[in-house]
Amino acid sequence: MAIQVLDKIFAFIIEGFFMAGAGLSILGIRLKFKKMLHIAGIYGIIVYAVRKFYIINEIPFGTHIFILCVSFALLIKTIGKQNIMVSFIASLFSILLIFWGEGVFLFPILKFFEINPQTLTLKHGGTILAILISDIILIAVFLMSYIFKVRIIDLGSFKETKN
Repeated sequence: MAIQVLDKIFAFIIEGFFMAGAGLSILGIRLKFKKMLHIAGIYGIIVYAVRKFYIINEIPFGTHIFILCVSFALLIKTIGKQNIMVSFIASLFSILLIFWGEGVFLFPILKFFEINPQTLTLKHGGTILAILISDIILIAVFLMSYIFKVRIIDLGSFKETKN
């Protein structure tokens, strides 16, 4: 039981790390590794707690994304020392990349191999595998924008100029 809890929290920490790196580096902001780990660690615990709360109280998933998005943005604001607009934009980009990954990779792969998602998450390492599959696009953007320093969106270009 404790192994499954740690397994899930570790998986959510991995996802949070890539979310922090990709979401901010798309905007040309590169946090230090240590700050990204702090954000990811706290975010992983928040994700586990929110999901557990929803399961215990039999609340359908869906609205939990809003809670996680706001939580992640607040972590970027406080730990990453970014302004609130940048924090929410980075959070939304990260979640969008995860949704694309789930739709393009995770669900088709599970359907192709006839794997039940609930069964997968109950196996040791199953949550980590599911997150790595669904985060393929997020990880690719992380590599491209954080590691190779390719700036996709320059927020500085949106500043008003005087004519």
